[in-house]
Amino acid sequence: MRLNRGFLTSVAVCSTVLFVVLRSKSSTEFASHSEDDIEKRYAKEQTYRYVTPSLAELGSRRSVAEMNRHILMLTRVPEAGAELLVLILQRLQGYNAFKHIRLPPGDHGLLTTLQEELLVEEITNIIRQEAIPLSFDGNVRFLNFSKFGRQAPTFISLVRNPIGAQNLQRPSYRYHEQGKTVLESRAVPMFCGQDPRCTETNNKWALQRAKANIVEWYPVVGILDCMEQSINLLEHKFPYFFRGARQIYRKIRPKKYLSDTSITLDPREREILFRLFEDEIDLYQWLKFRLFNETSYDVVEN
Repeated sequence: MRLNRGFLTSVAVCSTVLFVVLRSKSSTEFASHSEDDIEKRYAKEQTYRYVTPSLAELGSRRSVAEMNRHILMLTRVPEAGAELLVLILQRLQGYNAFKHIRLPPGDHGLLTTLQEELLVEEITNIIRQEAIPLSFDGNVRFLNFSKFGRQAPTFISLVRNPIGAQNLQRPSYRYHEQGKTVLESRAVPMFCGQDPRCTETNNKWALQRAKANIVEWYPVVGILDCMEQSINLLEHKFPYFFRGARQIYRKIRPKKYLSDTSITLDPREREILFRLFEDEIDLYQWLKFRLFNETSYDVVEN
C-alpha cells in the first residue's frame, strides 16, 4: 500500500515537472518567433489587399505612354490648307463626341525654353480640365512635351507642294533690302521645332530633325495635293475623330486646285526656285512617299 502510494506520488511529481518544462519551452519558442510569425502573417494578408494609389501618390512612379492617341494636335503649316482639316474637325466634333479647341492666335515663332514650357503647361492644364477625346490646332512649331515630363498629344499636319502653282501665284519668298532671301510658309521649321537652327534655310540638320520628329510624333502628315488619300488615312488611323470626314470633305472641298503646270518658269527662275526650296522639296517628296506607302499598306491590311 505504502509502495503504491509512493509510486503514485512519483508519477504525479514527474507529470508536474514535465508540464512545467513543456510550458516553459512553448513560451520560449513563442517569445522568440512571435514577431516573425506576426510579420509573415501580416505580409500574407497584405498580399491580398488591392489598393489603387492616387496620381499624386504615384508621382514619378507613374508609367504612361509618351503619346495620347485620344488627344490630337494639328500643327498648322502656313498656307498649306490646314484650315480644311480644322473645318472638318469642327463639323465632326458633335457627331464623333469630342471637342475641338483652337489655341489663341499669336506669333508662335521660335520660343525660348521658358516660353515653350509655359505653352506646354497651358495645353496640359486645358487637357486636365476638359473631357477627352480632344483635338487642338495652332500656328505653333513642334512642341516636345516629353522634354518637360508631360504626355504629348498625337500630332498631325498638312503640307503642300512648295513649288506648286499655289505658291507661285503669290510669291512664297520675298527679298529684303539687304538682298537676303527669306522663305515664307516653310514646312521644315514647323516640324523641326524650337532650336534656332530650325529657322535656317536649307540646313541639313534642321531637315533631318524635322523628319525624325515626324517619324516619332506624327502618325499622319497629309498632302494637300492628295487630299482624298490624306482624309482616308486620317479616318483609318483616328476613326474616333475623323469618322465621316470623307463625306464632309466632299461638301467643302474647293472646286479645283491650281495645276502645278499652270505656270511656266524659264530655266533661270526654275533653277533659283529649286535652289531656294531644296530642303522643302526634299521633305515634301519624302512625305508624299510616306503617305502613299501608308495608304497602300492600310488597303492591303484591310
